[in-house]
Amino acid sequence: MVWWIIWGSLLAGVCVIYFQLGRGPMRPAAANPFHNLVGLVPLFVSIVIRWLVLPRYTDGQKAFVVFIVGCALAEACSLLGIFLGGPYRDDLFLLGALGIAQFVPLYARSLYEPKPEGFIPNN
Repeated sequence: MVWWIIWGSLLAGVCVIYFQLGRGPMRPAAANPFHNLVGLVPLFVSIVIRWLVLPRYTDGQKAFVVFIVGCALAEACSLLGIFLGGPYRDDLFLLGALGIAQFVPLYARSLYEPKPEGFIPNN
């Protein structure tokens, strides 16, 4: 239940920040166009954490820490996009929100359910 609450609040918080603060005047584009795309770096690290690192954890407490770090990095993409994205502000916000959405904790139940043991499991 805690996983769902944190995941939902992070996703809702990014949306609230975007609709309250991100709709103002757009910053001018930076001299180097790659400075506007700085939010893609934490998003890429978040994707690697979600699909390569998190499935390897079988302990719920350790997986929870990795879950929080991955969600925070996806949120960083969205926030950097909102405030530093320039012409890519909306795109980086959407990518960051989708990055948080990929962490939907459907897999968390399998971390806390007892594993069957013995010759005839659950007897």
